[in-house]
Amino acid sequence: MKRKGLIAMLRFFFKSKPDAAVRALYDRAVAQARLPVFYQKYGVPDTLDGRFDMVVFHVSPLIDGLRHPDGTVTPDGQALFDTFVDDMEQNLRGMGVGDLTVPKRMKKFGAAFYGRFDAYRKSVADPDRLAATIARNVLGDEGRATTPQARALAAYYLAVVDAVRAADDMTREFAFPDPHAPAVLPSAPSPVEAIL
Repeated sequence: MKRKGLIAMLRFFFKSKPDAAVRALYDRAVAQARLPVFYQKYGVPDTLDGRFDMVVFHVSPLIDGLRHPDGTVTPDGQALFDTFVDDMEQNLRGMGVGDLTVPKRMKKFGAAFYGRFDAYRKSVADPDRLAATIARNVLGDEGRATTPQARALAAYYLAVVDAVRAADDMTREFAFPDPHAPAVLPSAPSPVEAIL
């Protein structure tokens, strides 16, 4: 066996567990993503895909915030992503997906994550574009970009980004904003209270 293959195999079997603070941050993101308000008021489909999209929606700004000044992801940011991947794999196995199918599904999850992560990063500076991105990825229809639900989710996402930027130590003290509080998109003339 080549050295590279042996090292990869050893890493697979002897993965180091992420810092407890990173795991706690991931658990807070998942708990936030599961809040009923997103499915009952914001119009997120209460499906496996909808729940996956909400986890990605909450984890993306956290990973993006865990970067060095040069733009590279910090070890905590990588650990957070790795925790997400491990959790997705465990969920697949828990649903009875077989060993031969898991890698194919994980490849699809990875592509979905990176596509959404990149789309959120590119659209965060433009609230209307962010609402369109959220309508396409979370609500399942880019035509819903101007709906109160898409605009409220965009305003909430921006509030999460602001909370990430304001946190001194995200892995230890980060708190998500309240999704029940009315939020306002910078380009919106009034709060999107209609859905809340």
